[in-house]
Amino acid sequence: MANKDESFKNMETLAEGLRRPGEVGFELDPEFAKMSKRERKRYVKKVHKELDRELAGKRHEIRDARAAAKEAERTQAKSAAEVTKKLKERSSKSDKLTAEQRRRRDNAKNVVDAIGYNRMFENGICEVEEGYYSETLSFDDITYQNARDDDQKTILAAMCDIYNYFPADTTVQFSVVNTPLRHDQIRDRQFYDPSRQANDVLKEDAETMNEVLSDKLAEGVSNIKRARYMTIGIHANNPLEARTRFSRINTDLAGNFEQIRCDVTPMTGLERLSVVQSLLRPDRKFTFDYERDLSIYSPDSSKDFIAPMSINFKPDGSNMYFKVDDKYCQVLVMRKYDSPLEDTVVANLVNMSMPIEVTWYLQPMEKSKAINFVKTRRAWIDAETIEEQKKAVQQGYDYSILPSELRYSREETEDLLTQLQGQQQHLFMFSGLIYTWAESPEKLTEQVLQILDVASSAGVQVETLEYRQRQGLNSILPLGLNHIEISRPFTTSEACIFVPFATQELEQEGGSWYYQNKLSNNLVFGNRANLASPVGFISGKTGSGKGFFAKNEIEGTLLSKPDDQVIIFDRAGEYKLLVEHAGGTYASFGVGLDAHLNPLGMDKRRESEDFGTQVAFKADAMIAQAAAAANETMTVFSEEERSIIQRCVENIFRQYNMEGGREPILEDFYEELKRQPEPMAHNIALRYERFVSGYSNFFNHETDIDLTARTVGLNFKDVPDSMLVFALISFCETVRNIMYNNFDHGRRTWLYIEEMESLFKYPSVLNYFRRFANECRKFGMYLTGITQSTESMIRNQDANAIVKNSDFIMLLKQSKEDRDYWADALGLSPLEVACIDEGAPRGWGLLVFGSARVPIKGEFPTDNHLYELFSTDPNEWAEKKAREALEAAKHGDAAEDVAPQDEFRRRKRVRGRKKKRSEPKRDPQGSMGDSTE
Repeated sequence: MANKDESFKNMETLAEGLRRPGEVGFELDPEFAKMSKRERKRYVKKVHKELDRELAGKRHEIRDARAAAKEAERTQAKSAAEVTKKLKERSSKSDKLTAEQRRRRDNAKNVVDAIGYNRMFENGICEVEEGYYSETLSFDDITYQNARDDDQKTILAAMCDIYNYFPADTTVQFSVVNTPLRHDQIRDRQFYDPSRQANDVLKEDAETMNEVLSDKLAEGVSNIKRARYMTIGIHANNPLEARTRFSRINTDLAGNFEQIRCDVTPMTGLERLSVVQSLLRPDRKFTFDYERDLSIYSPDSSKDFIAPMSINFKPDGSNMYFKVDDKYCQVLVMRKYDSPLEDTVVANLVNMSMPIEVTWYLQPMEKSKAINFVKTRRAWIDAETIEEQKKAVQQGYDYSILPSELRYSREETEDLLTQLQGQQQHLFMFSGLIYTWAESPEKLTEQVLQILDVASSAGVQVETLEYRQRQGLNSILPLGLNHIEISRPFTTSEACIFVPFATQELEQEGGSWYYQNKLSNNLVFGNRANLASPVGFISGKTGSGKGFFAKNEIEGTLLSKPDDQVIIFDRAGEYKLLVEHAGGTYASFGVGLDAHLNPLGMDKRRESEDFGTQVAFKADAMIAQAAAAANETMTVFSEEERSIIQRCVENIFRQYNMEGGREPILEDFYEELKRQPEPMAHNIALRYERFVSGYSNFFNHETDIDLTARTVGLNFKDVPDSMLVFALISFCETVRNIMYNNFDHGRRTWLYIEEMESLFKYPSVLNYFRRFANECRKFGMYLTGITQSTESMIRNQDANAIVKNSDFIMLLKQSKEDRDYWADALGLSPLEVACIDEGAPRGWGLLVFGSARVPIKGEFPTDNHLYELFSTDPNEWAEKKAREALEAAKHGDAAEDVAPQDEFRRRKRVRGRKKKRSEPKRDPQGSMGDSTE
């Protein structure tokens, strides 16, 4: 009964619970309170059964749902297992193929199989291994070592952005390669082609210049071609997928390189194969051609055409180097790195005069894996710390004293973790390799010792790679796959210390020779046709070598561009020898001289510009001349005078255009001024009167000199200072006509203006010159101003703008004030400013050529007729005359008192043509001073 009573109480409790319908969803019968005790029991049992049935149904639904879920899980797991199985099969197949390829290459019995890639496509994409593709980009060198600190930081920041751009599934390889020119390239190299010259005189000049440059070539590493490459490796299912991804990468990288004014270009298959062959067979000419050498029926691959005849990885029983054909080669590995590293390590290595390649790999790590990697390293260091502390306690000394290396590693790891978590730093696995080759084992050993010494001085410990030269060879090739598993973690900032930029070189095809790079001794060649702005300046103090530099460029232009015309405004009268030597026209202007020029001359049949535009330029020229004359007499030049001059110019040219006949001359303009009703016009006419009827009327005649010669010199040494601007503007108007005519016939014009700063003195003259310079850009004339003072440039904002927009500036020795101006105008670094300080030798300076800034070492050998042609140093000429007088006295003859140019021609006839030297010899170096600056 007790159990029954207990059961009944439980039912009572259940019944009480049924009074809370919200909990179980069952409503209690309203008559339940009126029921007897027995009825209540029956009712509770009934409710209990109904709840059991309901719960049973719910359990069945739950079981069905669970069964369906399990079935879905089984189906999904089965599907995932099938996908995983397929992926594993494909990955296993790929791994087997890759492993088999690597084993085959490691054990290759022929040189073709030993070269580490499968296929090189014509578009430049290379299938290195199954499912792994790479492409190579070439990029230019830029000024880094001599740049300002701010510019260096900008370059490093841009390189950091480039490194951080790559995701973890890519591999990046940088290569800086010094490849010697082939012997046939050095032997057959002609800087200036004698056969293209117009006469025997210029042909001899070309031969002499080639001798000079051949000797200079031996002083630097110009016989070594330096190139920079970035190779990117990715995983893809097929070449088309790889090409799509590479296209996106190239677009993104171009923007990063543009920030530092560095051009980057994807390489074609032929270009990449040429680089690979230059590393495998340095002295062999690249002859492979896709269309000629490969076809769908050919069993050959591109490797058959670039592979060497033999590769011996154990020459003389050694495992430290290998032999390719007749070359001994060795791959070295960067093993340890000092902290902090020097950013000059790459530059110092590639600046050595030897065949060398410096290459390094960057394998990015995912952010989470990088952080876990560092935390694991920290935990390992903590474990080492505990062990050290236990040893300390056991041995009875202070456990808080830890080894400095362990303490430093802990601090370094904490700092690295902070950088990865809170700063824009990524982690890379970094591997560095160095490759060099030589003619003999002894020479190879000598080069390797130099490499070890230079690398050590920059904080990098380099070691030999024994027994792995085969893997090292395929790793140094710009294919984007590293076969050497020797690496260490680098952050972005640490990796950027390996700057791929060294000494910026300038060697452009078809250009003129601008002496040597002061840092590398390499020859400097620049083609001004490649510049966006043809306006240039040559600036330096008196005796700094401006005239010599200008003559050297003029000679280079005459020899390299046979169709171009050169015109010189000669203030000191020192270009006569050069102009007459080249068979040109040289005319001197001044009181009592016979040469005449018409500044109003114009050909109305010209096609380049319409007649009205030309008249407008003539009006500007006359206004500029009148303004200069007014300013020289401290007279205000008004807008009314400007209007009167423009009206008179238009009147005389309107009559000329309608009636024809002779061209207007200055006297016609003068008479037209006198016919004007305004008294002010008569005042203007008075200013022109001395140029029309006085002794200075040499610009009031029709032009009577030959301006069609290839070289024209206009000497205004005897023109009074008060007429200097008037003469320069008259010359410019004459040259404008020549420029139009040359442009119509597809020729370029070169103009050199001495004392160009005179055109910057007055606003009206500067306004005229600005329009004139714009015309030069439009009609293919390369304008070069020669100046020794920047005073007028500093004072005038417009003149300053012309200078800053020039892409060609040769700076020689400068005064303190001028150095400050150029440093501010061009943003020169302290090292660049040092190139133009008071201690700079004659001819030495800094060449600004577009974005390039090259320190120049200006030395020219003295034992040839070109030196005599270029140099007008009065001291040298006086010493020469003294020697000749002494020599004549010994023979009892009187020394002839002849002009320099006559003496030059006499000595040239006596000397005759020099024979070519069979071997280069070092020539004594001479000065390059100016005569009367």
